[in-house]
Amino acid sequence: MATYLGTGFRPELTDFTTLRTFLDTEWAHLGDAFYKQSVGYLYDLTHFHYMGVKDPFFAFLLKFAREHSITDVADVGCGIALDTQALLQAGLDVHGYDLDNPSLDYALWRLNRDLDAAHRIHALHQLPGRHHRLAYAVDVLGHAEDPPDLIELLFTTADYVCLNLAPHDPDHRYGPADLHPVLDHERVLADLSKHGDLVRLGAQPPNVLTVWRSDVRR
Repeated sequence: MATYLGTGFRPELTDFTTLRTFLDTEWAHLGDAFYKQSVGYLYDLTHFHYMGVKDPFFAFLLKFAREHSITDVADVGCGIALDTQALLQAGLDVHGYDLDNPSLDYALWRLNRDLDAAHRIHALHQLPGRHHRLAYAVDVLGHAEDPPDLIELLFTTADYVCLNLAPHDPDHRYGPADLHPVLDHERVLADLSKHGDLVRLGAQPPNVLTVWRSDVRR
């Protein structure tokens, strides 16, 4: 990241406590444009990847993919695409999709530099009409401006959809809350059930891990 940002790199933001304060300021300043304009989010996503917090999710996903001989995967909400890159290096045929923002720009630069694979990173608006065997979205639903639309997109894109469901909060209404907002499970599960069937369930406390088979693609 230091190479990519050059003189704009802020080493103090590699300290997670300092970064949190910076992100709070960005959040207040950018409002709804946070995910489209934030630079601090690059540091946050890097921290998040190397903390190992998502390791149980990817163990769950990879086990399912191997059991079903699936290699064609879409990483929806890929952010800076460190997960995409790791799965590519593990031998999967992965494409990453996200909003056109600083995170995606960094992902394109890094995939081009490290793997000559910038062609695997796409703006989210390029996803409709494409088909993948499996699409996953890890810690993405709570960020979406319209979660039901994102759910429908996932199920029309892939034969299988892998999601983690963050803790339930009946008062949450998808509005800006924090960088990792909780979900109203009753609402989310109703939207998911409209488009597919639950075929695999796992646990990563406090998250629930799920794989759904798409009725749309069947």
